[in-house]
Amino acid sequence: MMTGPAQRTLSSDVSLDGIGVHSGESARLTFRAADVGTGIRFRRVDLEGKPEIPADLDHVVDTALGTTLGLDDVIRVRTVEHVMAALAALAIDNVVVEVDGPEIPIRDGSFADFTAVLTEALAVEQDAPATIISLTEPVHVDAADGRGTYVATPGSALRVSATIDFEHPAIGRQFGSFQIDEDGFRTSIAEARTFGFESDAAELQARGLALGSSLDNTVVLGEEGVINDDLRFDDEFLRHKVGDLVGDLALLGGRVHAHVVAERP
Repeated sequence: MMTGPAQRTLSSDVSLDGIGVHSGESARLTFRAADVGTGIRFRRVDLEGKPEIPADLDHVVDTALGTTLGLDDVIRVRTVEHVMAALAALAIDNVVVEVDGPEIPIRDGSFADFTAVLTEALAVEQDAPATIISLTEPVHVDAADGRGTYVATPGSALRVSATIDFEHPAIGRQFGSFQIDEDGFRTSIAEARTFGFESDAAELQARGLALGSSLDNTVVLGEEGVINDDLRFDDEFLRHKVGDLVGDLALLGGRVHAHVVAERP
């Protein structure tokens, strides 16, 4: 008899499409139910053999302005963090994410569309205990670039407290603390969009990045302020960074129970 939460998958398949924020290429995404113990796997249905990439740390091949998973020098799925965050927040453990293209669609730049379609598909419990990743003592990590710091302490669920600090009049220093469960994520994080700086656009595009970025899917910052019509939250930048962090933590391969405190994630 299980004493903890059960693994969960979807009761029906669900799809959406769009373009990749970096590649600019069209892609269709389909979430399919998976058996107990499958975990999250990305399947490139547009490639011969339909190769599958497990969504775990061993398959992270790039983290330049997004998280990219890969199997070798050819097979890639770019920008998985928004999908992973939605799956983690809704406690969906087993699903195959079919991708007809090289990158996850950016949609409106937030986590909201993924959260909505996964809710529509209805999660169902399976006959096996979920993997819970918990701590027995605090963990401290400094980012390799010397800028960010992370501390995780034991907890009974996932909470993320974060501070961001940008030398821009529309951002500055922002702090917030968020309980990451389905309700908390939906109301506080899901609608927060990705953001970028107008001054970086030419350089990024020369590097093959941000080719699909626009005011429809990115909060764009000019020299003096936000170029878009408005923000969804006063601290939308912070909230999006927290969502990205939740998506990357999901690559640990289980439900994280900890209080994560991040400085400049």
